[in-house]
Amino acid sequence: MPTMFKELGWFIKKEWYKYILIIIFTVIYTYVLTIPPKYIGLVIDLIASNGLSMDYAVRIIAIILGTAMIIYLSEVGKNFLTNKLFHNLYYEIRNRFLRSIFRQDGEFFEEYYSGDLISRATSDSNTVARVSTHVFFHLLDTIAMLIIAFSSLIALNPQLTFYSILPLPIIFLIVIILRPKIMKNWKKVRSEVSHLNNLVMESVTHAKLIRGFVKEKEDKAKLSKMSEQVYKTERLAVLMQSVFQPSFKMVTVISQGIALAYGSYLIMNQLDFTVGSLVSFNLYLGMFASPLFRLGNQITVLSQSTVSYERISEIINHPPSIIDKEDAVDLEKVDSIEYQNLSFKYPKDNDYIIKNINISLKQGETLGVVGKTGSGKTTLVRQLLRQYLISEGNVYINDQPLENYTKESLRQNVAYVPQEHQLFSRTVMENLLLGLSPNTEISVSEAIEMADFEKDLPFLTDGLETIVGESGVTLSGGQKQRLSIARAFLKNAPVLIMDDSLSAVDGITEMNILKHLRNYRQGKINIITSHRLTVVEEADKIIVLDKGKIVE
Repeated sequence: MPTMFKELGWFIKKEWYKYILIIIFTVIYTYVLTIPPKYIGLVIDLIASNGLSMDYAVRIIAIILGTAMIIYLSEVGKNFLTNKLFHNLYYEIRNRFLRSIFRQDGEFFEEYYSGDLISRATSDSNTVARVSTHVFFHLLDTIAMLIIAFSSLIALNPQLTFYSILPLPIIFLIVIILRPKIMKNWKKVRSEVSHLNNLVMESVTHAKLIRGFVKEKEDKAKLSKMSEQVYKTERLAVLMQSVFQPSFKMVTVISQGIALAYGSYLIMNQLDFTVGSLVSFNLYLGMFASPLFRLGNQITVLSQSTVSYERISEIINHPPSIIDKEDAVDLEKVDSIEYQNLSFKYPKDNDYIIKNINISLKQGETLGVVGKTGSGKTTLVRQLLRQYLISEGNVYINDQPLENYTKESLRQNVAYVPQEHQLFSRTVMENLLLGLSPNTEISVSEAIEMADFEKDLPFLTDGLETIVGESGVTLSGGQKQRLSIARAFLKNAPVLIMDDSLSAVDGITEMNILKHLRNYRQGKINIITSHRLTVVEEADKIIVLDKGKIVE
């Protein structure tokens, strides 16, 4: 727990004055709460001795009303500042989380799945922000109340205080025994919830596919089984908390029983203790015991938050596999590309996907890459995006190794149309405008025409303002391909990669797109992969891949 607050020190330094103000409000609020019990005891003793006057009663009422107003104002100030800190920290954590994800490369997304990342970015981030603000100040409030209430108890009767708090160490024994088990179980809960989120995302994303193969029952059974597993794990967490929290209440009731019994003994034996003192003592004891009960809840939340913080910190502090060199420069233009003895295997694979590749391309040339499924076409072209570390050999741009350029500038110079077309659940226009770049020279309508997509617009409900749905679910395969191609044309990057991106279009559409590509992309480098030779027959160079090697 201390590690979490230490690593969040940057936020505390930034908002230090708010923390100080909240501490001041907390001390005022806690101290003022102890004033009414004192006067209630005095009034009871005065009533018992018939010594209460009207003037004194009015004075006591005025004091209590004044303390009520101070309690209200200090609580409002504390809650306002605490909520403001919570939202600021929640925003900062999610921002840092997102920036870390944007820095990552292909290897990271093989290890962490979307559902797990969403779970960390939402519920875990919320837990960390809440604990670092609300729970932290509640804990401060608890400690202040314990100190002030204990001081008030000692002032009334040290001996009675000693006997009354004897059962309280039991609470700490319970904490020591159950806290590690709660942490372990909560970690398991968070992991399983992340897995369930991932399964739900897959089911929603691939709803059409599941329905097409009539696998609804199997998918439902899989989700039900995982949900049942999460339920059982969370039920165990609830059971432990059910045992953990009432134990505090039981111990405090025992303490109050001892105080009542021994206090009555002192009164009956006239040992300098009055009925009013006993009433005040029990009110203070309640104020002392109540924070101990809250302390149990806070310890549980703190234990759970440690797990959440570890999950958040794991992503925020995760170093990208590819880091720009200190002397890396921005890539301004692409005159030539050369693969020299390039071999590559994915981080968790044992076998090379592509082997000993040698290709050279100059400005204005088009390369066609053909081969059967699994021959390494996609892996070959993705090396230009620098998503993974190169295993052997190298790729040169303008006669300089790839790593001599910054990742961002390298990717800005490449327009990539992948096999699986990624579309956002936004309008057609918004998906197209993602291709806007400093190099853009044509309008959106021209890009649509070049991708032969304009013939589809009349069939879209709201034209360019039509929402394409999750992953473009409302569009056909061919429409998604042409929309992705239009987006790439709009980017107008020095290098265009079309990775089997004409597989879902008919012959006439394919011919139109290739004609526009030849006319529009003159003087730039184009790389086209395909299963069909017709797509690449007019390329300047054509290679045939088989099992990762150039065979023709």
